[in-house]
Amino acid sequence: MSRRFTVSQVRVAATCPRIFYFDQQESRRQAAGPPKVTRIWRRGKGDTTALGSLFHRTIEAFNDAALGDRQVHTLLANASDVGTLQQGLQRHIFSAYLDTAPLYRATAEQQSAFVEALRRYLNELATLVHYGRGQGMSEQMLLDHLFGETRRRMDVTYPLADGESVQIVGILDYVFYDWRKARHRIIDYKLTPAGEPQSDLFQVCIYALMHHAQHGTQADAAVLYLHPQRSMVERDWEGLYADRAIIERLLASMVAWCDYDAERGQGLKPPGDSAYCDWCPWREQCEARLGDRREGGRAGDPPAAPPPLTPLAQTTPEPPTGLAIGHTADGQPLQLPPHILPTHTAVVGAAGSGKTWLAKVIAEEAILNGVPVLAIDPQGDLVQFLRRAAPERLAGLTPAERQRYERYWERVEPRIFTPGSSHATRLSLNPLRLPDETELAGIDNPARREEERDALFAAAATNLVGLAQAGGEQQVQENFLLQLLKLLRHHADSSDLDLHTLLRFIHDPEQAGMMEPELIIKKSEREKLARKLNAVLFGAGATLFRGGQPLDLTALRRPTTAGRVPLNVIYLNALTHDDQKQFFVAALATEIYRWMVSSAAGGGTQLLFYLDEARDYIPAGASKPPAKQPLIRLFTQGRKFGVAGLLCTQSPRSVDYNVFGNCSTKIIGRVESSQDAERVAEWFTLGGAVPRWVSARQGAQAGSFVGRWPGMPTELEGVSLQSRPLFSLHEGAWPPERVEQEMAGQRATGQTD
Repeated sequence: MSRRFTVSQVRVAATCPRIFYFDQQESRRQAAGPPKVTRIWRRGKGDTTALGSLFHRTIEAFNDAALGDRQVHTLLANASDVGTLQQGLQRHIFSAYLDTAPLYRATAEQQSAFVEALRRYLNELATLVHYGRGQGMSEQMLLDHLFGETRRRMDVTYPLADGESVQIVGILDYVFYDWRKARHRIIDYKLTPAGEPQSDLFQVCIYALMHHAQHGTQADAAVLYLHPQRSMVERDWEGLYADRAIIERLLASMVAWCDYDAERGQGLKPPGDSAYCDWCPWREQCEARLGDRREGGRAGDPPAAPPPLTPLAQTTPEPPTGLAIGHTADGQPLQLPPHILPTHTAVVGAAGSGKTWLAKVIAEEAILNGVPVLAIDPQGDLVQFLRRAAPERLAGLTPAERQRYERYWERVEPRIFTPGSSHATRLSLNPLRLPDETELAGIDNPARREEERDALFAAAATNLVGLAQAGGEQQVQENFLLQLLKLLRHHADSSDLDLHTLLRFIHDPEQAGMMEPELIIKKSEREKLARKLNAVLFGAGATLFRGGQPLDLTALRRPTTAGRVPLNVIYLNALTHDDQKQFFVAALATEIYRWMVSSAAGGGTQLLFYLDEARDYIPAGASKPPAKQPLIRLFTQGRKFGVAGLLCTQSPRSVDYNVFGNCSTKIIGRVESSQDAERVAEWFTLGGAVPRWVSARQGAQAGSFVGRWPGMPTELEGVSLQSRPLFSLHEGAWPPERVEQEMAGQRATGQTD
């Protein structure tokens, strides 16, 4: 189960847990809208506001546009000293970025305070720029350092004990690379008195740890007070990172405080801080409902690492059963043996034939057999696993099906993930997740261990070239990146390698120990590859690599509630570009392969990988979208690691023959053309004449299928089968907005089905 808090809520909880508790209670009563967050700045006598909201809107507009603003370039180029630059920037901001109407409506005292705060802010900026100019930095380089860092939106999920997790979201004021210290800095600007400097700094430290989790940065934290006088408090990265357990403990406490039942006195009671009682809006309720404010406590020490994953067979009470997918034409129940799953299954049928319905039935049956599911949903059909089937569809269930239906909903734990967006649980990728020595230690044979390592490095190189789409000679680029990654494995811990670091070595591969790189790739080709990858880091597609829950197969296989079986759906329709979808599926397939080689235990089916609309990702013929080769490798190698493949497509000629050739189970619905019927005949002809039933697949009714699987009884050869009712919802594809709505409803009610 995951809770969601903003950074502001975390800051309030750190200041006074009881204020946070009552805010949460009020948010639950309101249900809709943003969470209640009590403002904790205590205005003293004589304090004058400096129009903080107007100031932040103005500076944010300036920061967002400064990189491409020619006037800013000119000011940086011509300013001879700090004062001249500060005054020039201030005049430009007043004319181009300030909404003067609210300023002119303010009192003269407020106007004066606003102008003075802006002057102090711009003096800091001008001083930083002047220093850089003195070090020989160009105007463009200065602007890139100061305004090129666009990764301000924070969305990080922290795992806690007992399967809990906490999602923290927020937006940074300012993050930049400070060349004076050669490190990143995160700064929060305050237009309030510095009455709570440590609390304010605590909030920025949270942002620094979140930025590290999302992007690998090691940023110092600072709060710059601009009103009523200038002051700054700071914390270096090393110190705040050493104290990260304090924040982890606070997050665990917040979850426990949210669940405290004041009526029964059950759970962890939040303590209070009397320093805030005089102005606290909850002071009338505080002691009346929660008792003495000195009562209460915090969660214990930070949770230990999750326990090692145990095979699901050890935690599944029921023995494996058959996959009850439907019945024959004469009403006889039909079950597939569970052991066929790792030999891969292909469900083929024209649009409207019921192929997605049947594939979803197979996924439900995998859950009933204790097999976790990872499903790729390109359109919005599979996210409906979240909901039970409509009541009218359940009216005709037999007693056995009704019993199975109830058992399914007792066991399934449906989860929806949205790469690059927060419509559901946000999911992020690490495009350079490489194996370390410990992950491959389970492979006893040193030669095969090296082979698997090289294969994973090659997969990463292929994915990066596909992501960059730099054109030119792709094989040359892949070979160059492969050689570079191998060198970097010895240069530093490859598990900590990120795209920023790799870009530096692409520009200068000799630093990594590559001798005469021009013999492998032209310098112009290498620089173009670097530019394209750099654009990936800062362009629209960068949302895939930051925020939310990192892609982790071990976590996806582990239930948050004991006895449940995860059904994970990766919803791709929130991504706007096909290139992003292709790269994500490619990286996902590579991550599954890495997990198989380094982590998957043998014995039984470990995972069902379900790919809907497979032709878009592994098409037949010479077309090579980025996901094709990683998926072919997955279907080729998966069975020996217990990773089962399930693919769904409209035509038997649409998917690469290497994948179909590895699907030992083929289930055929209605086909459209004689060419499709001929391909089916090739699959099902053991010798001699084509089976008579093949021609009947053209024009077959919806929900009617003929199949073959390993060990199938001969009396079922060519027998038509009808799929059973679905236990989950099946309606028109859900758009991203519907997914977000459904997820919000699930969180509000605490339901999982």
